Amino acid sequence: MNESSEALLEAIIDILRTGRQLDLKELYQRVRERSDLDLSRFSTEAGLDARIRKLIYLHASECELYEEKQDLFYSETGKGTGRWGLRG
Repeated sequence: MNESSEALLEAIIDILRTGRQLDLKELYQRVRERSDLDLSRFSTEAGLDARIRKLIYLHASECELYEEKQDLFYSETGKGTGRWGLRG
């Protein structure tokens, strides 16, 4: 994983540390609002949103893309609902 993806993953983790699940749209918005991230490599909001989703899917055991490394995220309401939280 490259440095910018690692920074983005850390931002997602930090945002979800609230202890509650967020829907993807709210998560996307909170990532965009962060001043500590360089998001200039994403030419569109859709590109950024897709990268956020992929990072979640790579780190959530209920997803087909799961890399079997860090199982960081979960969906209490079930896969496909667009709501994600941080595993405790």
